[in-house]
Amino acid sequence: MDTIKKELATRVSILYYEEKFSQNEVASKLGISRSYVSQLLTYARLNNIVKIVVNVESLYPHSIRKEIEFSKYFPRVKQFHFMKSESLEDTKKHIGKFAVPLLVNLIRKANIITVDPGTSVEKVISELKPSSFSNCQRKKVVPLSGGIDNINVRLHSSDFVRSLGQVLNCKYYFLNSPILIENCSLRNALLKEKNAQEIINLWDNTDLAILGIGNISKDSTLFSSCSDSMIKEIKNSKTVGEIGVNFFDKKGNYLPLLEKYRVSIPFKKLKKIDTKIVVAFGEQKAPALISILRANLIDILISDSITAYAMEKYLNN
Repeated sequence: MDTIKKELATRVSILYYEEKFSQNEVASKLGISRSYVSQLLTYARLNNIVKIVVNVESLYPHSIRKEIEFSKYFPRVKQFHFMKSESLEDTKKHIGKFAVPLLVNLIRKANIITVDPGTSVEKVISELKPSSFSNCQRKKVVPLSGGIDNINVRLHSSDFVRSLGQVLNCKYYFLNSPILIENCSLRNALLKEKNAQEIINLWDNTDLAILGIGNISKDSTLFSSCSDSMIKEIKNSKTVGEIGVNFFDKKGNYLPLLEKYRVSIPFKKLKKIDTKIVVAFGEQKAPALISILRANLIDILISDSITAYAMEKYLNN
């Protein structure tokens, strides 16, 4: 009986999948009911008579399978977007254009937008075009932090908010301060200034944040602004990831580091923002990304396939 059923299921499968007959036509040809054809097709799939392969590799530019897998790992994250990439240089070249279609509608819907002065965010903002936005004059763009400006690195928040504000043709704000100030009295006095207070108040009503991620290493962008004592404090902690100068261990627990020095959005204000988009890539950032994902500080992640594989490897270790 089982052999007869397998032979019939094979015949039904050939007619349906290869000869492209409808289920009704198959039923008529073989003298069986339409419902039995459906049962035989299911039987064929369950018994490896038929194998259905979904070819997602041709669906450029997304790594669809990885996006689905990570949605299972982190169900609270609204969206994962992994650009297919062959190399780090390939990602650096194309990540901005990849991200733009994902961001345009979110930017259109937002009222107050904050941006992080990071290299990944810079690539995205540089690809945004004024023609994609109209009637955005009432929006506001505010910095997430002070800037990084030294001999080796210049990523100042003023440049970022100006660029995005000009694209949207809306009001934008400057926070004229380094991201870290070692003199605590000077830092506290600066935060009491009218300009800084206005931005701090706007953070409470920000509904969209465009962010990067920092990994903890001597080559990280943030470390270029840290004093030796600050670096020592970070290295002596269990820090794995950093976002907006907010630090987290590998389990996603917040670590209160450099709080008396930093000029950036506090953890509690950052967490309250409705939509937090992170643009980050690089195999070395895998631990940091997992840390921030576990901290529930990413609503939408934009990265690449290379980073996704590194993250998956880190998760499975």
